[in-house]
Parts: sequence; C-alpha cells; structure tokens
Amino acid sequence: MTTAAMRRSIGMIAATALLVAGCSAGQGDPKVALTVGDVKVSTVEQVQQRLNELLATNQAAQDQARQRKLDVVSRGIVTQEALNQLTKQAAERAGIRLDEQLVEQSIPVLTGPQATQGDPFQAVVDAAFPAKEVARYRLMLVELGGRAIGRSSFEYDVAFLENFADAQKLAKQVADDPARSAQLMQAAPNPVRDPILNAKQGPADAESPDQLVSLATSPLFNLPAGSVVSTRLTGEQGGYIVFYLKSRQAAQPPAGFDASSVQPLQLAQAGQAQLVGLAQQTKVEPNPRFGTWDPVNLKVVSGEEASVVSTVQPAKTSRQQ
Repeated sequence: MTTAAMRRSIGMIAATALLVAGCSAGQGDPKVALTVGDVKVSTVEQVQQRLNELLATNQAAQDQARQRKLDVVSRGIVTQEALNQLTKQAAERAGIRLDEQLVEQSIPVLTGPQATQGDPFQAVVDAAFPAKEVARYRLMLVELGGRAIGRSSFEYDVAFLENFADAQKLAKQVADDPARSAQLMQAAPNPVRDPILNAKQGPADAESPDQLVSLATSPLFNLPAGSVVSTRLTGEQGGYIVFYLKSRQAAQPPAGFDASSVQPLQLAQAGQAQLVGLAQQTKVEPNPRFGTWDPVNLKVVSGEEASVVSTVQPAKTSRQQ
C-alpha cells in the first residue's frame, strides 16, 4: 500500500471512529447499539468494527466515506442487525430449521449484486456481514414468505393526505373512534386523492400471482388487525397515508398457485414483511446515536426522518381477529 493510500485508509477509519463515538442521547446503556426485546443484539464497538472492516475492503463503502455518508452506512448495519434478530425469532416461532448444505448452496442466489438489484446501498450493508450469514437469514425469510403468500384476506380503510401533521391527527382520531373511520377519512383536510373505504382484499381478488406476492410484501397488510398507521407514501406522488386494518382472516391461495414458482428474492421480501407484526410485539431500540426505529418500514431512520417517522397504534374498539 502506498503512503497516500495508507493515509486515506487511516482517515476513513478515523472518520468511522468519530461517527461511532458521537454523543448518545436518551436512556439505556450508551455502549449498546441495538436491543430487540430483552436481547442486546450488538454493542457500539461491534458496529464500529464492522464499519472499519468494511472500509478496509469495500470500494463502495469507501465512496460513502468520501461523501461523508458513513452515518447512513452505520444505520444500515444496525437496521440489518435488527432484521436478523427479528428473522431469527420469527423462524423459531414457525419451527423453521435450515439445512447447512442448503444455506451454502443459496449463497450465489441470495447474496451479491443479483440479490440487491436496484438497491446498491443494500449491497454495501450486506458486505458488512459474512456471505453465509446473509444467505442464512435470507433463506429464513424465503421460508417465511413461502408460508404467507395467499394465506390472508383483509378489510381496510385508507386515506391519502398531503401533510404529516394531518395524517398524525387523523390516525389518532381513527384509533380513538374506529367506528367513524370512513366518516373521519372522508372529512380529512388536504387530501391528495379520494380515500378507499370498506375495501376488501384477499387471494380470491388477485388476478395474478404477482398480485398475491404484492399483497404479501406490503408491511401494512402484515400488521395486527385493528392497527391504525400513519406513514409516508413512497414514490414520486409523495404525501402520507392513514391506514386502518379493520380485520384479517385466514384464507387459502387460489387453486393451482405454487409458492415455489415465485422467485426466491420475492419470497424473501414477503418474509421480511411478516416481521412487521412481530416487531410490534418485540420492542426494537437502536441507540439514539444511530437514529430512530420506523415500525412500518422496519429500518433505523435519521434524526431528520424521525420527525415524520411512521406510527402504529391499536384501535380502541375494533373487530380484531
């Protein structure tokens, strides 16, 4: 390594150390990076070690360092640790046991660029973990997703609003008086489109396997029945939604549907969506220096994003099932 290259490496590692050593606010052990339920998943020192190793070996991570975006990488690492812990718990509850040979065989499919198409940042985060570990957790998600697609039907209301403050207010009103959900959503200020009320969705309504997969991969449809959500809309349209999941029932996939025909990475996405309900039962607490947990999108968000972080609250009276 040349002297100049060594200096760059030392500089990046120093930047990492400064990032991780930043001030921590709030309660809890300042040395703990992440707690999920009663499990202390990682320490700040362990997150720093992952960052240092990543910077020493990964060009994309070095690019992030030059752009002063190591905080984004650290949040991604803590997010992945949270997802891994939730995945482990969900797999244990479902009785999923993986064959180590199958895990090894899955590495080429479930890791690397082909597993993160459209999301180069996830490739950087993946590189902070051993490939076999990444494959193991994704394979658990594949199993969870395969068991979930086409297995539930739902009834819901949803409003589309321009302002987050309006969305928060409406979500609280619906949670306090769910019987008036339709009336409240119709009267909500600054809508960006008409609300969808008393909607029903299930396997029988799907026109294609892709629609079944889309339903299973939505975090909103994997919340406990009776949940009222306010969250940011993704895509170019922007705005916010208030979503009230009025009921959820067991269902059967359409005749002829075979979950094994779905691409493994799509199954993994469906599996990850299954973690949303578990995350409501199991408190996820990142160290405040890394950010705030978003309970719908299942990720650690920055302080700026925390001002519009998703909220989930139970309706006071609902037809929960």
